[in-house]
Amino acid sequence: MADAVFRVQSHKFTQDNIQATLVCSKCDEVFSKEFLLDLEGQTTEFKCPVCSVIGEADLPYKTAEEREEFDDDLDEVEEENNDEFDEEY
Repeated sequence: MADAVFRVQSHKFTQDNIQATLVCSKCDEVFSKEFLLDLEGQTTEFKCPVCSVIGEADLPYKTAEEREEFDDDLDEVEEENNDEFDEEY
């Protein structure tokens, strides 16, 4: 069972992971940690890298707007890559 709660101070989604800045409720230290994108919206347990207390954090999830924006960006990149491929061959 977790001894502490890590508060998510800020987060950023990338293609592969969630980069979160967290605050430990036990030692009040701020630290950054990366989580797999598959853990989006879940509660996960891990150790504080500063005081080694075991705690948990509620990871954020993308809003519908963020998902749509990400999908649009991904479509653009795929189109650009296909265009470049077509031009080469």
